Amino acid sequence: MKQMKVVASDIDGTLALKGGNLKPLTKAGLNRLHEEGVLFGLASGRPIDHVVLDSPKQWGLDFDLDFAIGMNGGELYDAKTGKLEKYYLLPSEEIRKILTFLKPFDINAIIYVNAYEEIRCLRIDDFMKDSMKRNHSHVTTGDIDYLAEFPTGKIEVQFKEKELEGILKAIEENRSDAWSYVQTFHFGPQYTFEFQDPHVNKGVALKEYARKYDIDLSDVMAFGDQKNDIGLLDAAGFGVCLLNGADESKAVSQAITEYDVEHDGVGHWLYDHYFKD
Repeated sequence: MKQMKVVASDIDGTLALKGGNLKPLTKAGLNRLHEEGVLFGLASGRPIDHVVLDSPKQWGLDFDLDFAIGMNGGELYDAKTGKLEKYYLLPSEEIRKILTFLKPFDINAIIYVNAYEEIRCLRIDDFMKDSMKRNHSHVTTGDIDYLAEFPTGKIEVQFKEKELEGILKAIEENRSDAWSYVQTFHFGPQYTFEFQDPHVNKGVALKEYARKYDIDLSDVMAFGDQKNDIGLLDAAGFGVCLLNGADESKAVSQAITEYDVEHDGVGHWLYDHYFKD
């Protein structure tokens, strides 16, 4: 296939398991992409902070990121300029409305005030304890008004499978043009839904990065797995979905890896289909 100028990739479930390290072939493949002059960036649902920007160092890669997309496309960091741009914040009033109709359910809701440096949530549960351990976050708890004090890039809602049917029904009954939601995590009984301004998706930020440097989207490749990667995979000239990805993400992709994330899916695909030798 043709040589790409830009590669963007989701992190969790795509390059590595949540909080995990890169598998050997994926690590080697990313280093080789950069050696061949490809601009590489991460596209995450996470807010952009030093944890995201230092990922290459933590993984032992030989280079720094050229760009990073955060908050599912609500943030774009350009390493060349050092600037972080934010798009389409969710107003406090909408945060309050969403959390109010979800109040009857056993959920935890998370608001990022200052990336992972300052987080507000409804309670400290096992999921939050694990996140605090991984990200060294400063976390405070409070009620709906406390979480809705400032506009935010997204509301992250975590819950168990027993709540799924009721939450989906509540979402349908309270639909609004002011927000959209997407499932970003599902493992065993644990689910995460994220609510954002409807204009936001990872593809919006990818297009903006390509526009800034006059790069045609046909020269852009993207890797992803979950539904929040659909915009990214669809915007790129060539989208590759992981074998473990959502059916909806696979449907908009040009290729699907033969291996899942636990078995070096991205690395195998790069060496089997992209690199010329």
